[in-house]
Amino acid sequence: MLESARPKSRTALAQVIAVRTLTPHMRRITVGGSEVAALLQADGIEAPAAWLKVFLPSGEGRAYTISGIDHQARTLDLDFVLHGVDATSGPASAWASQAHAGERIGIAGPRSGGFALPEDACWTMLAGDATALPAIQAIARSLPAGLKAKVYVEMPQAVDQQAIASAASLRVQWLTVRAAPGMALHQHLMYRPLPPGPGYLWIAGESAAVRALRMHYLQERQFERHRVSAKGYWKAGEADHRDA
Repeated sequence: MLESARPKSRTALAQVIAVRTLTPHMRRITVGGSEVAALLQADGIEAPAAWLKVFLPSGEGRAYTISGIDHQARTLDLDFVLHGVDATSGPASAWASQAHAGERIGIAGPRSGGFALPEDACWTMLAGDATALPAIQAIARSLPAGLKAKVYVEMPQAVDQQAIASAASLRVQWLTVRAAPGMALHQHLMYRPLPPGPGYLWIAGESAAVRALRMHYLQERQFERHRVSAKGYWKAGEADHRDA
C-alpha cells in the first residue's frame, strides 16, 4: 500500500462545543477552542479518512476519524459509535454516551487514514462497519466526479444508516450485523464480482474480518498490494486495538 508522507503530529486541548445524536448507535461530538483552531492548520488534517488520537477525561486514548471540519467556526466533528454493554463496548463509547458541552479532552494528530487512490483507478470499493462509516463518508466526499464507486457498510440496524454524499458515481449497499461482527461484510464480499479495469479497495472495521478480506483480495484475487488498503479499527474481545 502506498501512503503519503506522515504529517507531523500536533496536540491540542479541546473543549466540547456540542453533542448530537445522529442515529441510535452514533453520536457526534463537536470540539473547538484556540488549540483546536491551531490544529486545523496542520498538514494532512483534511486528507480523506484522516484520524486523531482522542484522550478521554479518564486519560485513556482511542483513535477516531475526523468526521468534519468547520474552518469558519474553528471546530471539528468526531463521531462515536455507541456500542452498548457488550464485548465491543469501551471507555470511549461510555464517555460519548454521556458527554456534554464544556467538557475537555485531549487530541493529537492528524494521521493518515490510508486512502491513496492510484492515478489509473477507474473504480473504487469502500467497505466497513459502523466504526468505519465516518471515514467512508469522508472518502466519498473526496472522490472525483465520474469515478465508479461501490460502498458496503455493515451496521447494527437499518435505522443506523446515514447519507453518504459524493460527486462520484456512487452505489451504497447496507448490511445488517449478524451473529459475529464483520460476518455479514465478509460473507457478502467474498464472492462478489468486481468491475473490470484497474481499481482500488479500502476496507476498515473489525480486525479479524478485515484481515480475512485483505488476504482474500491479495491472494485469491491477486490484487497488487498498493491497490488494497485494510485497516483494523477494533478487535472483538480487546479493549484497545488498532492495526499499525
